[in-house]
Amino acid sequence: MAVDRPASPDLDFAVLAHLRGYPEELRRFSNLIKQAHPHGRTAVEFFLLRPVAEDSFIAMLCRLVQAGEDIVTVVEAADVLHVPPARVLELAAAPGFPRPLSGEGRHQVWRRADVAAVARGDAPGRPPVN
Repeated sequence: MAVDRPASPDLDFAVLAHLRGYPEELRRFSNLIKQAHPHGRTAVEFFLLRPVAEDSFIAMLCRLVQAGEDIVTVVEAADVLHVPPARVLELAAAPGFPRPLSGEGRHQVWRRADVAAVARGDAPGRPPVN
């Protein structure tokens, strides 16, 4: 489910929040913020206006945040489920766990509501979290 799209300056902060636990991507996006803001653009806009690899994790986050999707990364899903990120990857490989919106391995992204349903235990057919 899409949520209200953050105001343009807030797009960068929304992407930054999703990059916790991804130090290389965080460093790269932080550098983009330094380049974009003096030119009156958000780093999200600046990044998406440039040619980027189709499988770019940062590009995926930028697109989803810009579209207003309420998402969680592997690290954020681990917080929601109260398990380590490695356990999220195990759960994601099991039948019945919500399909990610995009990404592979540690760069998967899900709708927050889907992961929250697993955490509440009201997602029938889903594997046990613990």
